[in-house]
Amino acid sequence: MNENLKNKVVVITGAASGIGKATAILLAKYGAKVMVTDINKKEGLLTTKIINDSGGFASFYNLDTSSKEETVIVLESIYKEHGAIDLAVNNAGIGGMVGPLHTIESSIWEKMIAVCLSGVFYSMQEEIKYMLIQGNGRIVNISSLAGLNGVLAGSHYSAAKHGVIGITKSAALEYGKYNIRVNSVCPGFVQTAIIDDVPEKVLNYTKNTRIPMKRIGTTEEVAESILWLLSDRSSYINGESLAVDGGFQAG
Repeated sequence: MNENLKNKVVVITGAASGIGKATAILLAKYGAKVMVTDINKKEGLLTTKIINDSGGFASFYNLDTSSKEETVIVLESIYKEHGAIDLAVNNAGIGGMVGPLHTIESSIWEKMIAVCLSGVFYSMQEEIKYMLIQGNGRIVNISSLAGLNGVLAGSHYSAAKHGVIGITKSAALEYGKYNIRVNSVCPGFVQTAIIDDVPEKVLNYTKNTRIPMKRIGTTEEVAESILWLLSDRSSYINGESLAVDGGFQAG
């Protein structure tokens, strides 16, 4: 299964932890050459070491995706050093439930948009540039259930994640004819640092009342959905937003 990923060069942003880390380890297991990028150098190098020690292939690149300049430099380096950018997972992001919309400070809004939306946009610009040269490519952007619904005390996060779905769909329309597929994954309540901001009372209510499967998801489960979207098994899927949420969205 997924032999088509062997030796493919995949760029993963935010690969030092959470969904990005789980995805990097999984794709390496199937033979992909994983470019681990993250602003956190220490943890990013650890992800890289885990992959290489297990017989996979990984290289680390320090990257703040909210910086257009850094993104251009790092993606160019990857392309020159490895000869391709076949696959991309734009995962880097931050969380933060801070309060009602009228109380959110402009600096918090700007940082959220810079990391969770502009970072995806900048990364896609460079990834697609090289994929057009190659004549093919597959991209998965990490949105959220917050990109499908509003969020109490997190309007800035919801706005950014809605934006990710918007640029995903737009890119799918623009580049499908060039054999470049672009999709997004919308994780629900998954065990990552982001849900640390969710009050325990809310988390327990959600798990026991709103999620039919009565549990929080794992990063590995989200990684499996990303693997499928990057593989030829999903060859006619383009512009979709896949909810990985244990049934939360069902009702």
